[in-house]
Amino acid sequence: MKPYVIPQHHGTIVLDGVDLNELDAKMKTLQKEFTVREIDITFKEEKIAFNQVRSSRDAYNFIKDVLFDGMEVQEHFIVLFLSQSNQIIGYYRHSKGTINSTQVDIELIMAVAIKSLSKAMIVSHNHPSGNKNPSEADRRMTKKLKQAAALFDISVLDHVIATNEGYYSFADNGERSLAGLDGATQGLGNPAKPGDELEFDALNYAASL
Repeated sequence: MKPYVIPQHHGTIVLDGVDLNELDAKMKTLQKEFTVREIDITFKEEKIAFNQVRSSRDAYNFIKDVLFDGMEVQEHFIVLFLSQSNQIIGYYRHSKGTINSTQVDIELIMAVAIKSLSKAMIVSHNHPSGNKNPSEADRRMTKKLKQAAALFDISVLDHVIATNEGYYSFADNGERSLAGLDGATQGLGNPAKPGDELEFDALNYAASL
C-alpha cells in the first residue's frame, strides 16, 4: 500500500507589464455579461475523526463508513477534498446513479475543488456488483480529471473503487490513467519509468494550445 504524497506546487506567477486597472475593468465587464450559478459547498464535521488521509485504506474506510449508504443498491460518486498536508477539507456527494452507472461532470468537480481551495482530491465510486476491477470508462474519466486538475495545480491522489468486500486503488496498482496517461502500454514506456513524466508534460502542453 503506497502512502499518499502531494507533490510540491509551483509558486504564484507574477505578470510583468500588465495594467491591473485595465484587467480589473475587463473582469467587471465579463461579470456583467455572464452570470454563473453560485456553487454552495457545505463543510461537515461529523464523523471526520482521523481527518488525515495517508493511504488508500484510510480513504476506503472513510468512504465506506461515512458515505456509502445503500452501497449494494446503486452507484455513488464522491470526492474527498484535501489540503496540502492531506487534511480532509470536506467531501462532495457528486452523483447517485443506477445499479451499474453514474454520471460524472468534471467541470463541476473542478469548480468545487477551486472554490474550496483544495490542493488535492481523492475520487471514489462503488460497484454494487462487488466487482472491484475498473472499467475502461473509469480509466478514461480518471485520465480526463487528472489532466483538468493539473491545469489548476491540484493533485488527484487516487481513484478508489469501493465494495462491501474491499476496494481497488488506482494509486496502489500503478494505473497510468491516474497520471493523466493512456491505460495501454505505449509511447515512452512503463508507468514506473521516467518517460511517463515527459509524456504527461506533453499532454498538458497540448491541452494548453
